[in-house]
Amino acid sequence: MFYIFISCDENYAPHLATTVVSILDNCPSPKALHFIIGDGGLSDLTIDRLNQMIESFGSSISYTYLDEEKFKGLEVKRYGLSIYFRLYLDEVIDPEIDEILCIDCDTVVVSDITKITQHIHNDNYIIAAVENIGRSPYKSLGLQRGDYFNCGLMLINMKQWRENNIGKKALTFLLQHPELCLYPEQSALNKVLKGEWLKLPITWNAQRPAYKIIEKRMNEQMRPRHEFEESIQAPKMIHYMGKNSKPWDKYSLHPLKELYEFYRRKTPWAREVNNEKASVLKKIKHYTSIQKLYIFHKRRKMSKGLLAQHKI
Repeated sequence: MFYIFISCDENYAPHLATTVVSILDNCPSPKALHFIIGDGGLSDLTIDRLNQMIESFGSSISYTYLDEEKFKGLEVKRYGLSIYFRLYLDEVIDPEIDEILCIDCDTVVVSDITKITQHIHNDNYIIAAVENIGRSPYKSLGLQRGDYFNCGLMLINMKQWRENNIGKKALTFLLQHPELCLYPEQSALNKVLKGEWLKLPITWNAQRPAYKIIEKRMNEQMRPRHEFEESIQAPKMIHYMGKNSKPWDKYSLHPLKELYEFYRRKTPWAREVNNEKASVLKKIKHYTSIQKLYIFHKRRKMSKGLLAQHKI
């Protein structure tokens, strides 16, 4: 069984469903998948919808919860409390589970998710992930450039996680040094791991900064150009992180936002795609920024093969 953990609250339920259906749609053996949902306040209707959707593929699903006391002293910020479920994995995950994939719900998966294990050659790793290829607070955490991973996708060796008490150590650091944790649980986990994590190909967490890197920042990179190009043209997972990137925002400038819409139409929330209202300020910025629109369409062409595969 391949276990996948995603935490979410009611506000992100449609995006959670989109991530899940993209995983199911691209897995040749969905019966081998079991989804564990960290329930940060999902409604009964949402749970019913998720259950029906996942079970229609032959996959299974379960839910896990945390007492409100667990969140004491933690800031909500813009991410919601559900992100902190990961720091309690040793409590909310069955102790018999040895390996689990954690994934954010602002992602879509466009390949067989189970193939990620092909990059694991021994059981000495704790976390396998992809570095944050854009700006990151690695210096303030005392890390070297390239050592800071993005936790939008993490394959976790739960045996090593438990033995090294990773979740509790990260939680302690976060509570003691919130000023150093720009991205709460991500920064805390990076501090605890101190660069000791297994690097996956960046196609497993394709990030929007790859476009800018190819356009003007290749001379600063430690990875070769073809890896960034592959993350744009043939990603395994697309992560809609960063400013103006959320694809459910009508005025998002992410070149691959249509892939999100493609998969969301396969969910019970299909009719609600892009119904979110944009502020007047966003509309003005969108229509007056000709340069940004030009860049958007230029970058979209860089991924035309991927879009064509989805008939977009």
